[in-house]
Amino acid sequence: MGFENIVTAVILTIALLFAAYTFLSGTNLLAETTIESYRIAAEKTIEKITSSIKILTVSYSQGTLIAEIKNVGEKKFLDFECFDAIVYGLSDSGNNFVTYLDANYYIESEIINPGIFDPHEVAKLISQLDLESGRYVLLICTPNAVCDSYEFYVR
Repeated sequence: MGFENIVTAVILTIALLFAAYTFLSGTNLLAETTIESYRIAAEKTIEKITSSIKILTVSYSQGTLIAEIKNVGEKKFLDFECFDAIVYGLSDSGNNFVTYLDANYYIESEIINPGIFDPHEVAKLISQLDLESGRYVLLICTPNAVCDSYEFYVR
């Protein structure tokens, strides 16, 4: 066996080890990324499962919409900034209506943690809105996309 054969064998061995290392490190990165994605998805699912709101009442009078919302889940909401409120419906004259509300929220019955919408607390939504007589639905969604709706009539 000549010197050239020994050098070739050493170079091929180094190349094979480098290829194996590259494959193993790529596989490790793929596994870590997959596990992290699964963990994030599981946390979001648990957050959705423990969140729930219930619209208790809705009233509309002279351009003011007032709704009471109860936190019936186990998640605390630090503020109402990311809550969405939408009104849609059909007026008696046949006009479709959809609008995203610019609403103010107030916690009506604080139990603990002032300023935080804790479980079992009731908040009030107040918004100025012009509605014709007809049938409408108020849809309120939390920041993690848990929603409740309430049908009301304007006469």
